[in-house]
Amino acid sequence: MAHVLTQEQIDFYRTNHYLLVKQVVPLEAIELATGIMEKWVDRLVDGWYEQGLLTDKMAQLDVTRRLVDTWQAAGKPRYIRSPRRDIVCRETFDFLRHPRLVDVAADLLGSDEISVHGTFNSRPKLPDQKWTDTPWHQDAQYYREAEHKHVMSMWIPLQRVTERNSCLQVAPGFFTDHLRDGHVDDESGFLGLSKEDAAQLKGVSIEMEAGDALVFNQLLPHRALSNQSDAVRWSMDMRFESTPDATESGKALGFVARSAADPASVTTYEAWLAKWAHMPAGSY
Repeated sequence: MAHVLTQEQIDFYRTNHYLLVKQVVPLEAIELATGIMEKWVDRLVDGWYEQGLLTDKMAQLDVTRRLVDTWQAAGKPRYIRSPRRDIVCRETFDFLRHPRLVDVAADLLGSDEISVHGTFNSRPKLPDQKWTDTPWHQDAQYYREAEHKHVMSMWIPLQRVTERNSCLQVAPGFFTDHLRDGHVDDESGFLGLSKEDAAQLKGVSIEMEAGDALVFNQLLPHRALSNQSDAVRWSMDMRFESTPDATESGKALGFVARSAADPASVTTYEAWLAKWAHMPAGSY
């Protein structure tokens, strides 16, 4: 198998359970993700307009301004903080299986048999919203059967992210061998570590540029800082597994993205779309 990562990078990931990969996400993939979120904002704003909450859809604003400005003008209504079902479309399918992203996954999973896990998220992080602040957590707290599997998460910002506008923090060296009990965070309602576990962590801030990717395994504690800027912080995250070792939770809404051994087993868009048919619009 061809490699896009160096052995030094692979070794760093294996030792530290995370890796920042600089400028690995092509511009076309960033533009694809941005377009997905622009269409989602269009639908959200149209809904507020139809409800009479807005008199101006502010269509002239870019993706970093439009959501926050219309949200404030509409009276700060609740919205789906991590749209998933509502962005199931051809463009999302193509983004999740982008060859360069799958290349990175293949390097770190050590396999050319790669599946995309059914859990993926878009993150419209607005300023000063505690209910969108993801607390310290391990991703496998959401799919506990993965405790002893290797599910690799990939987090991609769509613009520069810093401590001011909600970059991620990771805590390497903590709880790397076992999955902690999940606790519902009082402020956000997200699942995460207990307050006692979280108090032990020493966070490392990962500031990033558009085109960078942060990858980590299913046990690495991580969180998103609050967005203290005046614009939306956009990001996408997805998960990859080795197909022969894929979790049942991953396969339920996921798909086979690459197979050297059996190319015919790669999932079509139509087959993936059918998995979501029973889920109504507005589902998480």
